[in-house]
Amino acid sequence: MYRETLKRKAALLILACAFLLFLIAGEPDRSGEGEEKQAQETERLEISADDTEEESRALPEETFILPGADAQIRVLLLADDGSIYHETKDLDRAYPGTFTYYEESGGWVIVNEVPLEEYLRLVVPSEMPSGWAAEALKAQAVCARTYAVWQMQDYAYPEYEAHVDDSISYQVYGSIDAQETTDAAVEATAGQILLYGDSPVKAYYFATSCGVTTDENIWEDGDSSLTPYIAGINVGESERVLDLADEESFAKFIRSKRAGDLEISEPWYRWSAYVSLEQIQENVEKWIRLRSAKSEQGILLKDGDDYIPTTRESIGRIRSAEITGRNTGGAALELMLEGEEGTLKIQYEYNIRLMLGVPGGAVHKNDGTDVSGGDLLPSGYFVLEEVFEDGALSGYQIYGGGYGHGAGMSQNGARLLAEQGADYEEILNYFYTDVRLAILE
Repeated sequence: MYRETLKRKAALLILACAFLLFLIAGEPDRSGEGEEKQAQETERLEISADDTEEESRALPEETFILPGADAQIRVLLLADDGSIYHETKDLDRAYPGTFTYYEESGGWVIVNEVPLEEYLRLVVPSEMPSGWAAEALKAQAVCARTYAVWQMQDYAYPEYEAHVDDSISYQVYGSIDAQETTDAAVEATAGQILLYGDSPVKAYYFATSCGVTTDENIWEDGDSSLTPYIAGINVGESERVLDLADEESFAKFIRSKRAGDLEISEPWYRWSAYVSLEQIQENVEKWIRLRSAKSEQGILLKDGDDYIPTTRESIGRIRSAEITGRNTGGAALELMLEGEEGTLKIQYEYNIRLMLGVPGGAVHKNDGTDVSGGDLLPSGYFVLEEVFEDGALSGYQIYGGGYGHGAGMSQNGARLLAEQGADYEEILNYFYTDVRLAILE
């Protein structure tokens, strides 16, 4: 009898287990939502690129731990005159976050510590018009976040523990209030950054391309071997021009328009200006000492067969100017200025653009309009054509293209791609080579 009881209990136990397994299994999930939800809840890295399409974009497949989604960035706020010193601690606008004040002999140094995502709410509309296509704004948000994360690996102002300042030297912060569309772009891409290998990229961006981009060797501290994701690319569907570092090839390129270039109709796609020898001399005398102090190898004086750093304030009347070196994509990399009192070798695109700037002069744009020039030429993509008066060299007609340094993402290019239907990930992969999205954890 005891054995019979055990048999009945065992049979009941087997039936109960079978019923329980039936309840757990239920019907097969035909929607795929159950598996995807479980993957999202357990590990975002498990989201597959092959998952079924959804109305909302899936999160990036990777996470990046440092500096973390709740990171704070420290921004040194510059005074109206561009210096780090403020006359008082009072600011003329409101900022999120907290402040640290340093009283120095030159005035107050003010550092704003703010959550990264709040920082972006004031960067994105300051760097890209808020009325542009949503996918372009998302691409800008990812670039801005990635660039900030890259900068947060060190202090730009170590004495004040500030990662960046609020100027164009890093990213413009707070020149325009937060906007609904740019807030939406920041929120839609929350925490997303670009990685190459195991590190965030230097997500450089600029306004308008001339049909090509360049690499970071245009800057003194640039090393394109470390940033292969910033490469000279063809922006558009035109046939690739092989060697724009060659002067003749670049001159032919920049003085023409290629029908397949993405930004061919943009106002800054092509431009021209005139710079006199007198203006070049003024530029040299205005910038030579300042740039010599900031760019060790950027301003060099000829000394016999060598070129050495200089503390000179002038090389006298300018006799000639010549571009003697170009980078990937044709960006000017070396300029020789011969004066009555010496010869300068100017290296790197920013220094070159300063020495040939046309402040107050006319710059003729691709759309037929003229604007007043500034201290910097619009870009480093240009050629010089000699202009003579009464048989003597008087200056140069400059034929150029693009606006900004030309490395990384063209913002107008991003807008045009978005208007053609590209999403922000496609835009980012268009301008940066072999990068991938990750999310701050």
